[in-house]
Amino acid sequence: MMLTAQPVAAPLHPADEPQVLVTGPLAYGYMRVPADVPDHRVRRVEGAVARFAESKGLYFVSFFFELHCGSREGFDELITELIRADARHVVVPSLKHLARNELLQAAMRERLAVQAGARVHAAGRRTGEALA
Repeated sequence: MMLTAQPVAAPLHPADEPQVLVTGPLAYGYMRVPADVPDHRVRRVEGAVARFAESKGLYFVSFFFELHCGSREGFDELITELIRADARHVVVPSLKHLARNELLQAAMRERLAVQAGARVHAAGRRTGEALA
């Protein structure tokens, strides 16, 4: 049997794409998500973090996740995106999502400030404890 190629639609011109009205400074979320946490709990915390950001007048863009203990891959990607987007705000459910150790939390906050000019906002103890 012979397969024939299907025609491919031409890509949209960027001006044809829907435009989004950004209503405040850009903010990105950062969360550690242990493997044993059910998806519905992650989604609930995501929603709480996004609402917190919006309540502070920030325009919430998206999340960066750490899925493996000790990994910094998501954190490094977050910094890269903050610089690319010229964003200055990171929202976490709680500071424990940066690290459990307070000295490491301070070092990570400092890295965000120095490399990306970003400030960390903690949504609150209750929101973040669900996953940390």
